[in-house]
Amino acid sequence: MKLAKLGKEGPDISPISIGTWGIGGPPFWSSKDRGQSISTIQAAIDTGINLVDTAPVYGFGLAEEIVGEAIAGRRDKVVIATKCGLTWQSKELSSITNDLSPASIIKELEDSLKRLKTDYIDLYQIHFPDPKSAIDQVMVALYLLQRMGKTRFIGVSNFNVEQLKTAHEFAPIVSLQPKLNMLEQEIVGNELDVCVEKDIGVLAYSPLASGLLTGKYDRNSKFTGWRERGRIGIFQKRKLGQAFNTIEKLKTFAEDRNISLSHLAINWVINQKGVTSALLGMNTPGQVEDNMKSLEIKMTKKEKEEIGKILNQQTG
Repeated sequence: MKLAKLGKEGPDISPISIGTWGIGGPPFWSSKDRGQSISTIQAAIDTGINLVDTAPVYGFGLAEEIVGEAIAGRRDKVVIATKCGLTWQSKELSSITNDLSPASIIKELEDSLKRLKTDYIDLYQIHFPDPKSAIDQVMVALYLLQRMGKTRFIGVSNFNVEQLKTAHEFAPIVSLQPKLNMLEQEIVGNELDVCVEKDIGVLAYSPLASGLLTGKYDRNSKFTGWRERGRIGIFQKRKLGQAFNTIEKLKTFAEDRNISLSHLAINWVINQKGVTSALLGMNTPGQVEDNMKSLEIKMTKKEKEEIGKILNQQTG
C-alpha cells in the first residue's frame, strides 16, 4: 500500500486508517465484542493500514485498552494517534468536560501511555478546543511533551480556521482531524485550504457520514443512540431529507458502475486535495477487506464532474 507523509514533517501513513470511536462502545455506541475488535485492528495492520486513531474518552479508556492489546508485538508497525482535552468524572456522557490545562494534558498523556502499553505516542492531538485554556499555553505544553520524547508529533481536531492558524503559530502542527464526507463538506474552502497552504496533513473522520453513505439506510430507517436524537450534523431533521435525495442519486451513480456506494464515498474523500487519510470505523476483519476495495476505484474526469453536480445540488 502506498503511504503518504502526514503534513510537512509527520509520519508516513496509509490512505485508509482505522478509527476506534465505535469499539469504545457506550456512551456513544453499543457495546462491541472485545476479541473481535482486537482481531479487526490486527487484520487492518496485516493489510498495510498503519495508523490507528483513538482517544481516552472513547468508552472512557476502553478503546485505548483494546488498541494496546491489539498492537502488542506490533508496535513498530503502527502509528498510534490519540487525543487529549476531554475528561470525565464518572462514566456518564454528562460528566465529560473540556480541559486543556497543562496539568490535565500531562495526566491524560500518562494515563493513555498506560492503557496503550507504550512509552510514546506517535501523534498527540487536541480533541476539541477548550475556550477556558489559552491556546499558546496549550501548544507550549504539547511542544514540551514532544521535546521530552513522550510524543512524536502534534495534531489538532475539530479546529476552525482561526484556531488552526493561531495554534500553528506556537507549535509545529502536522495534522488536522476534521469531519469530511460527500454530505458534509464544510471544511472545503475553509480549514482544508489552510491545511493545503501550510502543508498540514488531514485525517478525515466520518467519511461514510456515520453510516448514511453505506447505502444500508433509507428514509424509513430508524436510528438509535446519538443519531436518533436528530440534533447533530447531517442527522438533524431539516438536513436528513435533502441528504437522502443526494444519497439516492449517488447510489444510482455507483450501481451504474458496478461499485458500492461506500467504496465510492471513501474513494471520494481520500482523493480530495489536502486529505492524507480517511478514518474508518471497522467492526470485523471482513469490513477491513471490503474497505480496501475503495482504493481500486479510478474515476474519469467526466465521472468526477458528474459527482460534483450531484453534490452541488446538496449544497446549493
